[in-house]
Amino acid sequence: MEMNEKRKRMAQKINNLPKGSISKSNQYWCVTCKKFFNIDKPVCPFMTRMCVNTPIAIENFHPESSESFEKMGLFYPKFPQRLLSQLIEGDFLTIGEGFAKEYINLLKDWMVKYKKQPMQTLKSFLIIVSGAETAQRVNEQEITFVFLDVEKNWDKDKLSSIMQGALPVLVKELDIKHKIKFDFMDILGDKPMGKYYCPACGMFFEFGMKKDQVTCPLMAQKCMFTPTHIENSNYKIEKLIKLYKINPDVFKRFLSVFKKDSDQAKTLLKNLLLDDWHLKASDNDLNKLWEYFGT
Repeated sequence: MEMNEKRKRMAQKINNLPKGSISKSNQYWCVTCKKFFNIDKPVCPFMTRMCVNTPIAIENFHPESSESFEKMGLFYPKFPQRLLSQLIEGDFLTIGEGFAKEYINLLKDWMVKYKKQPMQTLKSFLIIVSGAETAQRVNEQEITFVFLDVEKNWDKDKLSSIMQGALPVLVKELDIKHKIKFDFMDILGDKPMGKYYCPACGMFFEFGMKKDQVTCPLMAQKCMFTPTHIENSNYKIEKLIKLYKINPDVFKRFLSVFKKDSDQAKTLLKNLLLDDWHLKASDNDLNKLWEYFGT
């Protein structure tokens, strides 16, 4: 009873706090959890009645870095990267160049102050495309980015060629003088990556070594809930569709760079959802999700 009263008082306090401003573009960001949102009002779409923060209209306060996109690559489900890896054929260098241009356009559309943090901006691109964490080794002449466990998401040679195509665009745009090199390291080996669902906010996560429960990777110090491994969770595909409905359209932009058969792409997507997340997508579900991926 005391906990219920405490939550009621918290809800009342939140309702009495100043409201956020409406974004004319429906684009918002959260400085606390490092998320971007496509939504129609400044209310947290995940913890609507509990979150103390209000999403910030990008027109009022421009996002300070590309870190929000990096979080999508680090912690969100990796099936979009696996979809890219399986679909991409042809001139990888040209596709990489297209990825880099779409990424810069994305940053500009979201009014990110990306040129103030060139290293962060470059790292975020590598992570969002690969779905893998990177380590950095830096000296006076060069920067080496080490992709960790990237082969869980990508064909390594294909990704390396795509990155080589992207680099000239990004280095020029960000005015980076160091030579950029890539390397790869396998840490998890054959161990599966952890896949989690949070019933409180409806978020899906995929990262690190498999555990029964994890601390929220986006709100580690503040969230009162623990995402649970999908083997011990109940969730529906509608929650996953919502996640990509309100996400920035980063993967749709990448998928627009190269030619593909939409029917083949949707079949691959359907199989990935089943294999990775044990989600059976109906034709209607698949069509809804494809709105946020297909072109």
